[in-house]
Amino acid sequence: ELLDFDARAATAAIGAVIDDISQWYLRRSRRRFSRNEDQADRKAAFATLHRALSVLAETVAPILPFLAEELYQVLVSERDAAAPDSVHLKHWPSEAVAGLHDAALESAMGTLRRAVELARTLRGQAGIRLRQPLAALWLALPGGRLAEGSSPEDEAALLTLLGEELNVKSVQLIGHGSDLVERRVKPLLPIIGRKLGQRIPAVMAAARADEVEYLPDGSVRLAGVTLAPHEVEILSTPRPGTAVAHDEGVVVVIDTVLTAELRAEGDAREVSRAVQELRKQAGLALDARIELWLDGDSSFFSAIDGLLSSLADDTLADAVYQAPLPEGAISAEMELGSGRLRIGLRKIAA
Repeated sequence: ELLDFDARAATAAIGAVIDDISQWYLRRSRRRFSRNEDQADRKAAFATLHRALSVLAETVAPILPFLAEELYQVLVSERDAAAPDSVHLKHWPSEAVAGLHDAALESAMGTLRRAVELARTLRGQAGIRLRQPLAALWLALPGGRLAEGSSPEDEAALLTLLGEELNVKSVQLIGHGSDLVERRVKPLLPIIGRKLGQRIPAVMAAARADEVEYLPDGSVRLAGVTLAPHEVEILSTPRPGTAVAHDEGVVVVIDTVLTAELRAEGDAREVSRAVQELRKQAGLALDARIELWLDGDSSFFSAIDGLLSSLADDTLADAVYQAPLPEGAISAEMELGSGRLRIGLRKIAA
């Protein structure tokens, strides 16, 4: 885009990259950056971030010269005596950088992120917060996989990531003909009318009779006519206790039934978030150990009894006390499904 002097398109592309780094890579890698016992993996996470930001600085230099220079000085110039003094003395990122792309993996990740957005929309429509675990998610994909050419190992890892990102216990791939969803096809006449002409009546009759063939790429076939995803509207009716959304061949179904166990785990995650916020307010280091007090209704403790150990691990608490808060503890109150809960913490001296 810059070679064509199209600054608007170039800026939009750069914005998308920055969003990918901040809203996806950084957020997904928090645990790798902080409490990661695998030091090799921790170093790899930081090295990837350093490389991405360094190349980003070189890329945005013509558009954001001062920000690019600040990034370059901190990331490169101050650490490498052999590097040019300024990012504006560097060559444009080379084809060698472009050659690092794994097209199949990037395509698979793009499909996965589309599924994530669909599932988040479903959660919002159902009034289910993201920290509330769900029992299951079912996923139907064009061609039955995230991307053509992606390896089975990458596919398995990405489906695991999908479950983690959406806080879902089980992720299952299903076919487009699954009985989890009842689907109807509505051809979009303003789009296909001129294209099909006299074949329109047969196509519409096939749609009304539900004589539809769903193709792996998200297209459909009606009366021998293949229609692309943008030429039809898919009307989906989920079975009770589920919700469904779809986009160009990607179909996501979530289980919206919340058992007592799932609700308890959701409450525990809300407590963990509140403790992390208290740690931040207290200015504690990421690796600072704490003592934690929880003071609330007995029904809360009965519900989360088996989750206290994981709560302690998540919040770096050496001890969790089910008792009134001691004087001087950093504290907060929160409302849960089981009633009000008071939280207090104190840093453990090193």
